[in-house]
Amino acid sequence: MSAGAMSAANSVPPQPLPQEVPMEATPAKSAPKKKPRGRPPKSQAKKQEKITDTMKVEKKPKRKIDRFKGTPESELLLRTLPDHLSPNLDIVIIGINPGLMAAYVGHHYPGPGNHFWKCIYMSRLIDRPMTAMDDFKLINYGIGFTNVVERTTPGSKDLSRKEMGEGAKILVGKLQKYQPRIAAFNGKSIYDAFSTVFFGKKLKKDFQFGQQPDLVPGTNTRIFVMPSSSARCAQFPRAQDKVQFYLRLKRLRNELKGIQEDREVEETDYSFDLIKAIEDAKRTKVKQEKNFDVDTCAGAHVHADPPAAGVAPGVVPGVAAAGAGDAPQPNWDNVFPPMDFVDHIPDITSQ
Repeated sequence: MSAGAMSAANSVPPQPLPQEVPMEATPAKSAPKKKPRGRPPKSQAKKQEKITDTMKVEKKPKRKIDRFKGTPESELLLRTLPDHLSPNLDIVIIGINPGLMAAYVGHHYPGPGNHFWKCIYMSRLIDRPMTAMDDFKLINYGIGFTNVVERTTPGSKDLSRKEMGEGAKILVGKLQKYQPRIAAFNGKSIYDAFSTVFFGKKLKKDFQFGQQPDLVPGTNTRIFVMPSSSARCAQFPRAQDKVQFYLRLKRLRNELKGIQEDREVEETDYSFDLIKAIEDAKRTKVKQEKNFDVDTCAGAHVHADPPAAGVAPGVVPGVAAAGAGDAPQPNWDNVFPPMDFVDHIPDITSQ
């Protein structure tokens, strides 16, 4: 190595040694925290997202049914419903006021859910099925129609008590003029308004449908109250629940007219006693055993009456004569096996 190279090597300053970086103290591991039991408070609970929050659901518009064939409701509210009245009727059916459908067709009780026309036929107040379009024909059966209020509304709730009170006074004027035998109120609320005005008393909770003790003021007309024929009548929702009152109305009419009723079908309270039924069935079986001899002829029970004149002993009436060696053949047109049903009745008396 030359002197110049050595001097150059000696002229390079020595590099400092890398200093050791002090290591940070690692914290001691703490014990794991226990999760609290039970449901988290509402503030910490995560709200579950609904599908509808992220997806927009379009609601289909409700289909509007044109019940009145384009006739606006405002026009129907101006219409009224004609009365069907004549002197000396048997029954006048009294409604509260015309609804929109009644005003549209111009006839009484036309709604498809109204039970009036079904009940009046089921009770045989009329002799053939009819509809609201035949309401004027009921005059021939001694039945008329009118309402307490003439004004048409979408529902009876749209009538005020004052309006119903004024209508009740007009109604009494009609009944005094035509003098029917019976004024039949088609609904409890209708008679309630009438009773409040003329008798000064509201109906009680234990009110009973049917004939009432009072008469229409100034007349000999009986008052009869029926449940509303509307299907929305909660107490009597079906036609078969209401027809009993139409039957009572018919009975009252017949009493006032002196008509003898057909008693072949009568209302009765029916109760069933199983123990008594079993005893009666056993007694019936004993009687059958006394009157019937069990013959093994094809398993039939053949009545063993004394032989008739001209019939040989041992020949059973109703059984065809048999040849030698042939089993006797019964005449099934004349043989009726008794119905022993005692053994088929379950014994539940010990349960």
